[in-house]
Amino acid sequence: MSAAKVHTTTLEEIVTPLTTLWNFDYESNVKALRDLYEIAKRDQWNASTDIPWTVETDPTQVGLLVGPEGDPLEHFDFFKDLSDAQRDDLNRRRSAWTLSQFLHGEQGAALCCGQLVEVVPDIDGKLYAATQVIDEARHIEVFHEYIGRLDRIYPMMPGLKALINAVLSAEMWQMKCLGMQVIAESMAMGAFKMMKASTGDLVLRRVLELTERDEARHVSFGLIYLKEELEGLSEQDQIALEDFALAGIGLLMSPANLEQSGQYLFDIMGEVGIDTDAAGKEMAERYEADPDLRGAGTNPIKQYAIPNLERLGLVNDRTRPRYAEMNLLN
Repeated sequence: MSAAKVHTTTLEEIVTPLTTLWNFDYESNVKALRDLYEIAKRDQWNASTDIPWTVETDPTQVGLLVGPEGDPLEHFDFFKDLSDAQRDDLNRRRSAWTLSQFLHGEQGAALCCGQLVEVVPDIDGKLYAATQVIDEARHIEVFHEYIGRLDRIYPMMPGLKALINAVLSAEMWQMKCLGMQVIAESMAMGAFKMMKASTGDLVLRRVLELTERDEARHVSFGLIYLKEELEGLSEQDQIALEDFALAGIGLLMSPANLEQSGQYLFDIMGEVGIDTDAAGKEMAERYEADPDLRGAGTNPIKQYAIPNLERLGLVNDRTRPRYAEMNLLN
């Protein structure tokens, strides 16, 4: 029998420090986590049968990740000058790009939660984290299937990739829980809410409804577990967690990473026939004339991740100025 073929060009190796913890006390010690485990069992769904895949998707109805302010590109003449066909094609590709980030993020979450099963000390935490692994497997399946209705899978945003790699490589399990459950999952939950509000596609709305419900539970796991854990940490370890949160947000907000992500948008714009040099010039001039325009629009980091860091007390007198520098505080 021949060995299964492995497409090594799609693999990336990360060496991670893990200390696996057995726990032979099977009694529940963290009731809130055991309750969450019960909810997770109750709320399992099947990506093959609980999504109306027989309904065709009209790419023009998919929608974008936008908030109440609408699409930020609508402010620019190069976008207004597009034909209906060009605009529909651009938005279809942008939607696929956004959903590709969800897809990559879900795989990162599956990898991280697999680690959490090994490293968290409480049996309640292990049981719950195990349910999240299957949640993330469903999410990978469902986003991969849906993106195929629109376009190709796009590369992962550098900032998101850097954050998840940092979470996977973190030495403390509390850092893994913080980076994934509180920061990344909060962003995902917020993004799902916003895209669900903008989509006119029945299939995507159902996908987002079910995944958003899972993400809310994942965030609750992080908040419940870390709230209790932070109370018993040494001052040194608490500072380490505060700094890890700052570093993680900093990776997402890094000018270099944001610029690279912006380049992906310009590449997509070029594919639909937009003069990217002229578009870039117009955007730069408008941003310089109206600095508020650059900060307009949806920001799941500011709207969802930061409030949850505040709930845990990780945005405090010591760290608040750094978040303010990144324009992430109201």
